[in-house]
Amino acid sequence: MMNKVVTVAVAAAVAVALAATGADAGSYRPRTCSGTREYEVTFYLNWSRKTHPQSYPSNGNFSPATAAAHAPRYQMWAPGAFASAAIKAVAETGDAAPLRAELAAYQAAGHVASWAGAHEPTEDGTETVTLTVTADASTGATTVSGATMLFPSPDWFTGFHAVPVCKWGRWVTQACGRLTFWDAGTDGGETHAAADAATAPPTTIFSIQNRDAPAFNTPYGKCRIKKARYPKRCPIRIPPWSA
Repeated sequence: MMNKVVTVAVAAAVAVALAATGADAGSYRPRTCSGTREYEVTFYLNWSRKTHPQSYPSNGNFSPATAAAHAPRYQMWAPGAFASAAIKAVAETGDAAPLRAELAAYQAAGHVASWAGAHEPTEDGTETVTLTVTADASTGATTVSGATMLFPSPDWFTGFHAVPVCKWGRWVTQACGRLTFWDAGTDGGETHAAADAATAPPTTIFSIQNRDAPAFNTPYGKCRIKKARYPKRCPIRIPPWSA
C-alpha cells in the first residue's frame, strides 16, 4: 500500500512540474542533434621502455586501430561485458578483420554509421594514429568507440567505448581522455610474453590499470575525438576513458 501511495505522489509531482512549464508527457521530446558530423579520432600512443620500464617488451607495438560511430544498439566493447569474438581476436592476436566484418554487418543493419581502420600495426609504441568517422543523428549513431591491441600480450588492449558526440541537442566539438590498460577476460596470461592460457569460462572485460604498479600505473597515452578541421586543443575529459 505504501509503494502505491509513493508512486501516486511521484506521478502527481511530475504532472505539476510539466504543467508549470506548459508541457505534457505526450508533447515532451528530448533535444537531439540533426544531420551528420565528421570526426577525427586520434590515438596518441606513448608506450616505451621510458614510460613503462618494468613491463615494456622489446618489440612492443599496437595492432591496426579501429574506430566506429554507432548507435547504442551496437556495442563494440564495454567494461563488465563479455568480449565478443571480434574483440577477442583483436585483444589476443591483433587481428582486426573479424571486428571490421562485424562493423560492416551492423552498418548494413543501420546501427553503425561509419567505421575506419588503420591498415598496418604501428612500428613501435610511440606513434600517432588518426582515423575519420562520420556520426549520423538520423540513425542514432552518435557515439564513438575504438580499440587496439598491445602486442605482445595475452589479451590486453586499449581504447574507448560509447563516447557521446551529441549532447543536449548539440554536436560535441571535441573530447579527450587517457588510454589505459584493459583485459578482455579471455586469456589468463600475466606477462606480455606469457604462453596462451585460455580463460575457461571467460570473464568480463576489466581494467588492469594500476593493478600491479609500477608495471601498469602509467596510461598508454591519450585519445582525442574532435570535429574534423577543428583546432586541436582539448580541455574536456571523459571519465569512462579512465580506469
